Amino acid sequence: MLRSLLYYLIVALLSIVVSVLFMITAPILSQRWRYKIVSNSNCMVINWMRLVCGVRYEVYGKQHIRRDQPMVLACNHQGEWETFFLLTLGIPACIVLKRELLMIPFFGWILAMTQPIAIDRSRKTNAFKQLIIQGLKRLHRGYSVIVFPQGTRLPPGQDGTYSKGAVSLACKAGVPILPIVHNSGELVPPRSWVKHSGTVTVLIGPPIEVTGRSSNDVHEELVSWMTDHLHSITSPKYLPTSVQSACCKD
Repeated sequence: MLRSLLYYLIVALLSIVVSVLFMITAPILSQRWRYKIVSNSNCMVINWMRLVCGVRYEVYGKQHIRRDQPMVLACNHQGEWETFFLLTLGIPACIVLKRELLMIPFFGWILAMTQPIAIDRSRKTNAFKQLIIQGLKRLHRGYSVIVFPQGTRLPPGQDGTYSKGAVSLACKAGVPILPIVHNSGELVPPRSWVKHSGTVTVLIGPPIEVTGRSSNDVHEELVSWMTDHLHSITSPKYLPTSVQSACCKD
C-alpha cells in the first residue's frame, strides 16, 4: 500500500508538470510531437510503476507492429496499466475512451492532447457512429486507432462480450486489425489502487487482414484469437512454448 501511494504521488506530480507544459506549447506543436511527448510520459509512468511497485512486463510478437501503415489495435481492457502501455508502442495512435476520463484534472487534459475518440457510453447507437466517423478520419490521417472491444474493464478470467466496433472500423477503412492481449489485471486490478509485484505478459498477434472478407468472419477470427490467448496467460506459472510460437510466428 505504501509503494502504491508513492507511485500515485509521483504520477500526480508528473501529470501536473506535463499538462502545464502541454497547455503552454500545444499551439505550436504538431499532433505527432504531442504524441511523442505523451508516449515518453507514459514510458516514465510504466517505468516508475516497475521501479516502485515491481510491475514488470514482457512483450511477445512486437515484430507484428507495422510502422508503414495505420492499423486498428484491438486489446482487452483490465485496468489502467494498458492505457499507459498502448501509447508507448512507437506508432502514432489515438485511443477510444469514455469521455468522462477527459474531465479528470491534469491526466484528462494530457489525454485530450492526443485527440482521442471520446465516447458517450450512455448513447450506444451514437457511440458506434462516432467511433466509425472519427476513427476513419484518424486512420486516413495516418494514425492508428486503439479500441477495447470488450467496452469496459473486466477482471482476469472474464471474457465479456466483444463488440464489432473495431472490426467495422477496420473493414470500412480497409486496414488490418492488430490483436493484443495481456494479463495486467492480475497485478494492477481494476477498481483498485493497490499494485502487486510481478510480470505482465503481453501478446501481440499477427495482423488480421480484412480485404475481401466479411466483417463476421473477421470478427470471429479476432474474438477466437483474443479469447484463446487471453486464457493461456491467465495466472500462468510460466508462458508455454506453444503460446510463444503461436503469438510470435512471422
